[in-house]
Order: sequence, then structure tokens, then C-alpha cells
Amino acid sequence: MTILPGVVAGGIAPRMGRILHRALASVLLAVSVQATAAAEDRTPPGAPAANRTPAPAMPGREPGGGLIGGTISGRMNLIGPSSSEAPQREQTPRMPPPSMFSPERLDKVDPAVIDGLRLPRLDPAGPAPVRPAAPSPSAPKEAALPPPVAPVIKEPVSLSAVFDEGGAKVPGGVKWRVFTDQPDANGEHLLVAESTEAEPRFELDPGNYIVHAVYGLASAAKFVTVRPRQPTTQRMVLKAGGVRLSAFVGDAKPPEADVTFTLSRDEGGMAQKVADNVRPGTLLRLPAGDYHVVSNYGDANAIVEVDLQVPPGKLVNAQVHHRAASVTLKLVDRAGGRELGNTSWTILTPGGDVIRDSIGALPRIVLAEGDYMAIARHDGRMYQQSFAVKTGVPTAVQLTADGG
Repeated sequence: MTILPGVVAGGIAPRMGRILHRALASVLLAVSVQATAAAEDRTPPGAPAANRTPAPAMPGREPGGGLIGGTISGRMNLIGPSSSEAPQREQTPRMPPPSMFSPERLDKVDPAVIDGLRLPRLDPAGPAPVRPAAPSPSAPKEAALPPPVAPVIKEPVSLSAVFDEGGAKVPGGVKWRVFTDQPDANGEHLLVAESTEAEPRFELDPGNYIVHAVYGLASAAKFVTVRPRQPTTQRMVLKAGGVRLSAFVGDAKPPEADVTFTLSRDEGGMAQKVADNVRPGTLLRLPAGDYHVVSNYGDANAIVEVDLQVPPGKLVNAQVHHRAASVTLKLVDRAGGRELGNTSWTILTPGGDVIRDSIGALPRIVLAEGDYMAIARHDGRMYQQSFAVKTGVPTAVQLTADGG
């Protein structure tokens, strides 16, 4: 190294010398440490310490081999091994730097100029970022969507009814209804199907149902389970029969408008009315059992009561015979004279029992066969007359105001 005399004479030489001296010392220290590390690498691991070449003393290193202030263990390459000694490492492909438009680089790129393109200058603040609102602790979390389920396939349900176990099928007249087995919030069962066919066939979802069959006044209900991929057949037992009633007076039928029937049956020791105001010839479908029938001819005392048994699957034609006749009543001013209005009537039996009492006129009445007393009241005066009723013979009773 050559130092210019002019520089020394100018007073700069001492200062430059000190700078060069420090730089030279640093280079010698780095070369010495590299040489020491290389020597240690060439020494076998199991060789004794005496065979190892002692490292030359360096500035800042103690004679015992340690640096001032501590020791260094392991390997240290300040410059790095030579190319021949460098381990062959697997070359890992270097990933290209992220795009300048990626979020991690947007803060390092001038948004006004990118690759020489001038972009419009926007509001530096920009729109406020939309952040999803944090769910409140009390808000329920959205449930995950359930997995798709297979479509529900309806199954056929066939229904029929018989009059008795092993008996004949009900040919018709049955009202079928199918309800859900569980009631809704109002306590009512939902109607899902209905039919009036003798043997209906429904298509229902698998589940539990209530099947209700009505045959006239007879009915039956049953729980039915519809299973997947399995047709369902149910037979209902309706222990019922039919009744048709008719009335006679002697050998003739009276006007149907004058005859009515009432049916009742014993329910736990109490008479329970089953049907009322039934006209002659009406077909009644009733639960099988015993019944009490009351037939009224007119609205007075022409009444017949009979007991009737209705077997299952049978039609009973019952005839009721009345012993009665129709009676007409008149009050006239004289024999063969005109009829007086505003007349009230009372009909009594010979024993004094009142059969009929009317405020106004009583032109016609049906009475059972027997003897009676007719009392007429007009303008504060009373008139009476006895008469008899024979079965099937119309009777005319006429009272005169002059006593004739």
C-alpha cells in the first residue's frame, strides 16, 4: 500500500492511516476466523485436542481460544464455504413476487401510476369498508341446511265394509273419511280424504291415520298405519241393518203426512232417541240391536208402540196398524144452519181425561177408537155432545146452539 507524501504533509495522513488501519484489522480478523473454522472442519471428530492445530492469536481473542466476554460453540461461517464444499441442496423453485394488484402490495404501489398507466385519482379515503356485523351473543346461529331428503311416495289404501265378521259386504251408502291421527292446535283432526264409494281407494303418504265410516246412523272408526312401499287394505265392520216402516188403518194406508215414527234404544238403562219424525217408507240404516218404535197417527191419541229387533246385514220391513179414525167437529146456530166461528173445543174421555183442548176452531182431529165427549164454547155459553169413533170410519160431530 502506498501513501502519498502530499497527503501526509497536509495533515490528513494521520487520520487516513487510522481509518485504513481499522479496515485492515477487520479484514484480517474475518480471514483468521474463516481459516480457524476451516481447520476445525478438517479435524476428525474423534481426534484428541493435542493433534489439533492451535488457532493463531487474534485481536480480541483470549489465549485460551475464547472471545473476550464469552465463547462460541458450533460452526460459524462468516464468509461461507467454498463452492466445492457447499452441500448439494434441493433447488426449491422460487415463487414469483405477488402481483402488484394483490392486497399485500397495494400499499406499496402508487395508485396513480401503475406500469406507466395513469389512473384516475379517487377519494383517498375511499368508501367505508363493509364489515359483517358481529352476531350478538343472544342471536341464534344460522342452522346448516339439512341434507336433501328423498321424495315421499304415496301408497295405495283400499277400504271396504262388511255388516258383520265374515258377513256380506256393505253394497253402498257408506260415507268414508280419513283424518290425521294427531289433532292440531285447536284439537281437531285434519281431514285428508273422503269418498262415498262402496270400496274406495286412496293415495296417502306413509303415516298414521283415523279411518271413519258412517252407514246411516251406524258408524265405526279405526286407526290405520300406511307403511312405505307397502299397499294397505282395511276392512271395516259395520254391525248395522236396515229398517223400513209403514202404517195402516184397517186395510188402508193413511195419508203419509199424518203418520210419523220415533225410534229409541236402551243405553245403560236410559232410553236414547235414535230417530224422530220418520215418515212411512223411509229406509233407515241403524246399528244392529233392539229398538222401541212409537207411531203417531195425527197429533192426538192415535199412538201405537212396538218393539223391534234389527239384525246386522238385514233389512226389516215393519208395519204398524192403527185403530183410529178422523173426526170433524162443528157448532151451528141450528140444525142444518151455518157454522159459528170463534168456537173453542175440548175433547174428553168418558173418565174425564182431556185428549185435546183448543182455543180456536178444531175442524178435524184423528182419534183412537173409543167413546168421547165434545165440549164447545161460544159467546160465553157451553155446548156438549157424546160421540164414538170406529176404526177406519170417518166421523162428523155437529152441535147446535139452539139445543135442537
